[in-house]
Amino acid sequence: MTQDNRERIVKLEEELLQARSRVVDLEAKTKTTLTGGQFLTIVLIGPLFLAFVTLGVLIVWKTTSKPSEIAPHLDIILVAFAIFANPVTAAASVIVSLMSDEIKSKIKDGGNE
Repeated sequence: MTQDNRERIVKLEEELLQARSRVVDLEAKTKTTLTGGQFLTIVLIGPLFLAFVTLGVLIVWKTTSKPSEIAPHLDIILVAFAIFANPVTAAASVIVSLMSDEIKSKIKDGGNE
């Protein structure tokens, strides 16, 4: 009986070690870290997005609160907003493509295991 119990204990310990290693592997896969390039992208492009949103909110707010003052200049304001929209759209497309490439690589790496 004692030999049988020891074998079961050894088997349970091996299963526990395997489970722990799987948990460690899964934790490592789910951690999100920023690379240097991603951090710089956020630092450099984040203010661009913030300024774009702020400008849009200000345009809407001023137009609805004082339409008589803004109406004569609205075409120039909207042209400036449209010009400002081009780099914001380009930056957003770059960020989305980088994210999709990263997701595709994770899926590809996950499929090989």
